[in-house]
Amino acid sequence: MHEESNNEWSRLFEQLPVDLSSSEQQRESAKLRALDVFDNQPTPHWQPVTLQAIGRTLMKYKIPHGIAAMVFIAAGFWLMPLVSAPALALDELIDNFMKAHSARYDAIVTVEGQPAMNSKCYYLEPVHLREEYDGFTSITDWAARKKIGLDTRAKRATVYNLNNLPDELKNGMRDGNWFEGIRQMLRAASTNPDAKVIQLGEKEIDGHDVVGFRLEIPATPMTVWADSRTQLPVRIESTMVGPPKTEVVMTNFEFDTDLDKSLFSVEVPAGFAVADVDIDLSPATESDLLTALRMCCEVSDGDFPTGFDAVSSGKYAAKYLVKNGINAKTGPTRVQLQEITKIARGFQFVMMLPKGADVHYAGAGAKQGDEERPVLWYKASGSSMYRVLHADFSVREVDEAPRVADAIELSR
Repeated sequence: MHEESNNEWSRLFEQLPVDLSSSEQQRESAKLRALDVFDNQPTPHWQPVTLQAIGRTLMKYKIPHGIAAMVFIAAGFWLMPLVSAPALALDELIDNFMKAHSARYDAIVTVEGQPAMNSKCYYLEPVHLREEYDGFTSITDWAARKKIGLDTRAKRATVYNLNNLPDELKNGMRDGNWFEGIRQMLRAASTNPDAKVIQLGEKEIDGHDVVGFRLEIPATPMTVWADSRTQLPVRIESTMVGPPKTEVVMTNFEFDTDLDKSLFSVEVPAGFAVADVDIDLSPATESDLLTALRMCCEVSDGDFPTGFDAVSSGKYAAKYLVKNGINAKTGPTRVQLQEITKIARGFQFVMMLPKGADVHYAGAGAKQGDEERPVLWYKASGSSMYRVLHADFSVREVDEAPRVADAIELSR
């Protein structure tokens, strides 16, 4: 993250009503804590970055990690030359990978400008994922329409009720976590004419003779090293181009291992204080985007957001809580958590627009109220007209896209 962004974070979190005194040991321990992430869903413009990056910044200011988790799960819950010879081997690798019914693996997530974050992950087919960090555990069960975050130190639990799931999720789509998301991207890449597959040759990793493939998937390039004997992954490196750039490395895979189903229970353990939050997973609308933009401007002196990634979503969620008050001991209220989900939901609308929408954003540096300043434009589905959102939150339809010098294209 650029120095300017870091300074902005510093100014923001210095305002939070928390105890800034701690021992060196506590500070070092805080550095190791990571927060829960939204189980990844495919996005046209960029894959959502993990919210752990924001959590690292929160830890810098000694904000209790359980409170940070509640904030940023809610704030970002929405928020991979073709050669013929290795193609057959890649197909076999993907086929074996897709057949796995369970898995255990380690994940290291590095967001640009942030320390690396480690987790132990457990996957159970078809819709269960457990992620363990230092002092924090996340469990997702798409069949139960529920996700929980457990702050095991402070004995706090946040229950996310997943409502209005799209039909593809109800019918069994399982893109709701890193493991399944990677599998789906690999499978899609094998038939995607825009995804180049490059053979990287052979080498040894942790005692395994491996064969490497580089998949130039738009927005999410990926490198897979597979055991030449078992034809199963040994190491997967995936990069979300951002902004911000995010790298995920998955290692130490164990496939089809026996996993106790109780590991994936979304029932809150006894003795935990519970906060419930409803998450609307129905497709976001333009109206949701306008609501999110208004909220961002409201807490930023009229400035429009700099981007629509999870880091930006978390930043504005934190600003909202600063403005509306957050109890350092008990964390945000249910109402506050519910309110900040609106920011991520609005951002989701932009991120889910299709490639043909020709989406551009020029809001960075724009001030609320300027009726002549276009901040975002796109083509609605089935239309040749551009819908243009202006800084006064008005929306107009025009034949040609606006010309703004600092506009950024948000595309696949």
